[in-house]
Amino acid sequence: MTIEHDFFGILGSDDAGEVYWSETAELGDQDIEVDLSSPNEDDVQAEALDLAAAMINNIEDLDSAARESLVAELTTKATPTSTYIDQHVEEMDPEALADAIIWDSGDQQIDFLRSLRLQRVGFHPHHTGSEEHFALLEYSISPDDTDSLLIVAIDVNGDTVQISIEN
Repeated sequence: MTIEHDFFGILGSDDAGEVYWSETAELGDQDIEVDLSSPNEDDVQAEALDLAAAMINNIEDLDSAARESLVAELTTKATPTSTYIDQHVEEMDPEALADAIIWDSGDQQIDFLRSLRLQRVGFHPHHTGSEEHFALLEYSISPDDTDSLLIVAIDVNGDTVQISIEN
């Protein structure tokens, strides 16, 4: 069985029932990997695909909302966002860090967050609950210098449900 969608085209059709789609999107002067996957095509509804397509078409807004949730975490100590910043400020080569931070407002944490590069957005259309990760946005301060990612998980409403670090 396959699913046909106006934006994604034909999805599914492998023997395991998986759904997968991948493209490259532009955000400013940067290319971002965007993919959509589900382990079982029977769990994917047309409304979820429509929502994912709308989010992809408004990737700038999606990125802005995710970055706002990262900034909001700075008000609390020992959050994944502050831990990610502290780790990279301490562990990265100072020259590589200086090259990675492209903003200079005088607020190191804000400049760090504004300099993060969105690497990938992965959509999971089978997760449509309000507390489930419908999309994962993966950020890196310097993809050439670190494998560590700051991950923002959002629900179907575009609200952040979790922020985590992946090494």
